[in-house]
Amino acid sequence: MNSDAMIIERIDDIIRCTLNIPERMNALCEAYEKPIERLYDMLLDDTIKVIIIRGQGGNFCSGPDIKLLGENMKPDHLSILLSKMNAFVVKLREGPWPVITEVDGVAFGGGLGLALSSDITYATQRANFCMGFLGLGAIPDLGVSYFLTERVGLAKARELAFTGEILNAEDALSCGMIHKIIDHESISEKVLSLAKKIARSPKPTLTYTKRNLNRVSKLDLQTVLDLEAHIQPILLMSEAHKKAIKKMFPDMG
Repeated sequence: MNSDAMIIERIDDIIRCTLNIPERMNALCEAYEKPIERLYDMLLDDTIKVIIIRGQGGNFCSGPDIKLLGENMKPDHLSILLSKMNAFVVKLREGPWPVITEVDGVAFGGGLGLALSSDITYATQRANFCMGFLGLGAIPDLGVSYFLTERVGLAKARELAFTGEILNAEDALSCGMIHKIIDHESISEKVLSLAKKIARSPKPTLTYTKRNLNRVSKLDLQTVLDLEAHIQPILLMSEAHKKAIKKMFPDMG
């Protein structure tokens, strides 16, 4: 399913979304609103297991479209855009699908928030990351403060926020911002291969694993153990579990 601003593909049990405004470095703007609504409709299909987010044209996302800022800013339009993009980030983070972001080129400002809203972030050696807000007279948005602190810790997040430092892929990997660096010529193939590997797991297993991981930082150990003890018997009695055991251990009685 194609749109001027976003290409949405279904590949088996995977949805791959490509931000597609390369002439503006895939900057965040109103053009994404309708494609995101179409994506929500596609995600109503319970067979979808994994989501990939990437950018077209050698960049992931440069943050807010500068055409919407400064003297051109219309507060009502900006408010609506932020509300819808925030809802999108929450959907990716809180939804039942493991999300992989594939970062090439820049992931700046809100684009960094989108890149880090995923469960797994792979990047090319050409990738660069920056919060980049203070210089624009603005604060971090699109969850950057939340996601960055979660990944690199509060001390490093403070440094990156106040200095506006641009990190290359190696620096981002070393501080825990991203998970792996892959050559730009093969990253799409390898990310799709990873998504297919994840999608081989039963949907309930993926859903509950992500739900528990999203909760652990807010819960004590005993509560986490209780949640696992409640969910595990349900999964172990499922047909999906029985089929997986037979496939993995064909000689078992």
